[in-house]
Amino acid sequence: MIQTGLHTSRIAKTFAISLVVAIVLAAGVFVWTLRLQEIHKWEKQTETFSVVLAENTSQQMDFAYTALGNIAERIQDRWSISAEYLSSKLGTYDFHQFLKEKVALFPAIEVISILDVDGNVISTSRNFPSPAYNLADRDYFQVQRDHPTQGIYLSNPVRSKTTGDWIFFLSHRLTGSDGEFIGVAIIGISPKFYTKFYEKLNVDGHVSISLLRDDFTYLARWPDTDAVMGTKHAAASIHHRSIDADDKKSLVITPDTSAFEYGKSSITAIQYLEKYPLIVYFSVDENLYLSDWHAISLAVAIVAVAAIAAVIAAFRVLIQLFIQKESDMQVMTELKREADVINRNQTRLLQNLTEQQKALKESSDRLQAIFQNAADGIVMTDDAGIVEAINPAAVAIYGYSSEEVVGKANHLFSPDGKLDMLEIAINNDDFQQTRRLRIETERLRRDGSLFPAELSISEYSLAGKRKLITIVRDISERRKIDRMKNEFISTVSHELRTPLTAIRGALGLLVGGAAGGIPEKLQPLILMAHKNSESLTRLINDLLDIQKIEAGKMDFAFERLNLLSLLELAVQQNQSIAEGLGIRLEIDVDLPKIRPIEINVDQGRFQQVLANLISNACKYSPEGGVVRVIALVVSACTVRVLVTDQGGGVPENFRDRIFKKFSQADSSDTRAKGGTGLGLAISKVIIQQMHGEIGFYNLLPEQGGGAHFYIDLPIVAASQSLISNLSPVL
Repeated sequence: MIQTGLHTSRIAKTFAISLVVAIVLAAGVFVWTLRLQEIHKWEKQTETFSVVLAENTSQQMDFAYTALGNIAERIQDRWSISAEYLSSKLGTYDFHQFLKEKVALFPAIEVISILDVDGNVISTSRNFPSPAYNLADRDYFQVQRDHPTQGIYLSNPVRSKTTGDWIFFLSHRLTGSDGEFIGVAIIGISPKFYTKFYEKLNVDGHVSISLLRDDFTYLARWPDTDAVMGTKHAAASIHHRSIDADDKKSLVITPDTSAFEYGKSSITAIQYLEKYPLIVYFSVDENLYLSDWHAISLAVAIVAVAAIAAVIAAFRVLIQLFIQKESDMQVMTELKREADVINRNQTRLLQNLTEQQKALKESSDRLQAIFQNAADGIVMTDDAGIVEAINPAAVAIYGYSSEEVVGKANHLFSPDGKLDMLEIAINNDDFQQTRRLRIETERLRRDGSLFPAELSISEYSLAGKRKLITIVRDISERRKIDRMKNEFISTVSHELRTPLTAIRGALGLLVGGAAGGIPEKLQPLILMAHKNSESLTRLINDLLDIQKIEAGKMDFAFERLNLLSLLELAVQQNQSIAEGLGIRLEIDVDLPKIRPIEINVDQGRFQQVLANLISNACKYSPEGGVVRVIALVVSACTVRVLVTDQGGGVPENFRDRIFKKFSQADSSDTRAKGGTGLGLAISKVIIQQMHGEIGFYNLLPEQGGGAHFYIDLPIVAASQSLISNLSPVL
């Protein structure tokens, strides 16, 4: 009996140890799984924070870049005769007031100034008269002075010579009528604006937010630390090297010990702004994203310890009972039943803790800080279009209180006959691919008034359900400014056209010798004036064409014309442009010779498109190069006209914008070529009206290189029978 008891006690000890190990392992696996879930949840939340911050920053930069471009455009339109003329005209009180009004429109802008060719301040929004400051040592002045093709440049942060505070600048080169450098327009943006905004998002010191230039230089940061301003963010550089070069939109990295002091690990989200050289760097430390996990883990540990203690106590009793006489078996059975009850209670407790963790996860997904303090309106809806939350900015825009819209369909924001936010997203192909959409449309206020709005719609998942977050911006003021700009362009274009035509004609007569011989010293000046008058005429004509396109009033007179004759005429008319640039024009056709190919086009508009393509090809070809005009039959119904050059091709970052208005590639040799950025936009509309297509492609260097712009046009039915048996060339 004693041996039996001893044997049974060993079995009981082994079983007790196994059960304790099982409890420890189960608790450990549960706690670790809970940690992974919590980290994954905060990775999504951190990325959402960074997306909203990046979108907000991008919209603020839209305004700053637009404001700087408008100021530079106004200066160059009115006072770009020379550097001396610019300095004499901009030091007035009226221009100081103009700059001061621009600053008042946007709280992030601290100052707007105009510098002359030596870096001296001509005019500033801060003081009148302007203080005697020289900023020639600043990087933005040196970049604009030494690099004519730079475009708008984002500077390093520096200490303001006026206030002593940190500030960074957007700069724009001012160019004279002959392309010479005459000064710089700058907009100073205060890092304090972003620091104060980021401070509102701080959660008891557990959040770190940085605004970086694309070379990882600090522009603004919370917590605010003067020591890092203007320095490189080393961790951001390391993270940058780990990102695929084709996917620099969002990255979540954990752990990261660089964003906080004392080596705390963190979750970091990096957002690269698509249009601007900026990076938003958002981090939360482990004290925040693991706070719920710590509490739940402690409870699980307490339960596990209690369960282990209960098991040990129960098995001590069982071992003693096994050694006792058979008469005590009934007591031992009762104790075993009590141990089973304890295990069942433990299981129920673990299940309750799991349910509580899920409830905490759903309730913690509301990012209250950014939601309540965002400058733009934010509306959150479920996958059925029911409004779940609306922030104060959206309340101010729409005029509804939160209680009036939460729980209701978002149709109340849509005018009659217009799609609501969910329908806009579902019916948009881009949204189906990227789950993000930016669109301009009309929205409805509570008082029944309509207003133009810019909607940025993003999809996210919460507890396995699809949700939509919509950022709303009232763009009434922007539309008003655009309308004023268009009316101004229309007035200037029409008022200038008549006197400019007379000037151009008079200069043409002088150049042609109608007034007799021209003194040798005057010839270069008259030729320059004649050339500039023609350039200005083309600019005005382009502006008027754009107006006609936008108003839907561009007229066409279609004729059946010989394609070969049209191409020969185009080459002949543009020969002088090519010769002036040292370029040789060649024509190469692969068309039937028996009966010419005919197309149905407006001759003048078709020649306008060819002139634009040929002149562009000449500009971007090296001196001594060849520009070819090629005609190919691509099918029984279609003929293709190609204009090829021997330049460097269209830059990759410009391919999506090349046919948009006022678009110019931001490469090292583009700005020096001149142009308004309107020609290709007008050409695309003209070819579409002729039922054709226009596009381009680049060839690799080993294939000959250069850009190949093509026009595909339908062949007149009578000509199609001639080539029905021909194989397509392309």
